[in-house]
Amino acid sequence: MKRYRPALIVCMLLVLCICASVISASDGVKTSLVGEPFGSTAAALDQPPAGVASVDASYRIAEEDVLRMDVWGEQQLTNMQMQVTPGGKINVPYIGEMQAAGLTQSELTQSIADALVDKEILLNPSVQITLMIIHKPTVRVWGAVNRPGEVYFKEGDKVMDAIAGAGSYVTEVAWLEKATLTRKDATESITIDVKKMVEGDLSQNFELKKGDTIYIPTEDYQNKFYVLGQVHRPGIYDLKDNTSVLSAVGLAGGPTDRGVLRSTVVVRGNPDSPERVQCDLTRLFDKADLTQDITLQPGDVVIVPESKKPDWSKISQVISSLVNVTYLRRYGLF
Repeated sequence: MKRYRPALIVCMLLVLCICASVISASDGVKTSLVGEPFGSTAAALDQPPAGVASVDASYRIAEEDVLRMDVWGEQQLTNMQMQVTPGGKINVPYIGEMQAAGLTQSELTQSIADALVDKEILLNPSVQITLMIIHKPTVRVWGAVNRPGEVYFKEGDKVMDAIAGAGSYVTEVAWLEKATLTRKDATESITIDVKKMVEGDLSQNFELKKGDTIYIPTEDYQNKFYVLGQVHRPGIYDLKDNTSVLSAVGLAGGPTDRGVLRSTVVVRGNPDSPERVQCDLTRLFDKADLTQDITLQPGDVVIVPESKKPDWSKISQVISSLVNVTYLRRYGLF
């Protein structure tokens, strides 16, 4: 790259004056072109290179975008591809690092042209900046989804879009209420209730940011309880906050005609030495004794027997027959 000497500057000024009428007759200049070139080279620069990304003039350059720079008459600065760094910079020969992220193509073009003049590299540079590849930001989606890993997203996409991009959640095991969103460089995660989103509450359907991590945990014993014995729908149920014995029996369809509510019992803890908590639900109904309606803990087994004195050997047989032992172990009961 040569700098112009004083004698040459005078000659070039004369040439520019002669060409002024030709330049002013043109229809105008593209927003990404500064210092309009002339002749066949001008026509070449006026046409965007092949493979150009389709964006409008207001698009602001982002990290990891790929740009092409052309400077008329300067082979060293023509057909140069530069990727915007994670810090939003590009490295321009003879100039060094320059801010690119956040600028439009037109603004960056002008910035480069000004720098070439300020550093006395070129007198009247004709610069064109073209966006070749738009960055593809990603988020990570892990846990109980069908295709865990990185998911591409576009501007404006939200949490549910990322989950859909990961093949949606695995219905049978996904613990939707305890999903989390972790922002890049954040020290804490945000709990998001995907189940509410599916049901129509989109207040937690946050807009995605590059580097986000979405995690949908797998259900385990920490969010389950069991209702067995003389109820209409014995089985395993999701443990919500402040789930009580009465609400558990209600979820199981209520007691059968043979169920004895006054002898309802909650079994919790190590099966080798379980804790048995008596819950007289009749006192709850008749005397409003709220102490009988205890709050359940993860892995609790609520049993509504058919007699005043439960047969524990029979209860053990019921547990074994209704729930696979391996499944119970998964939930920490055996």
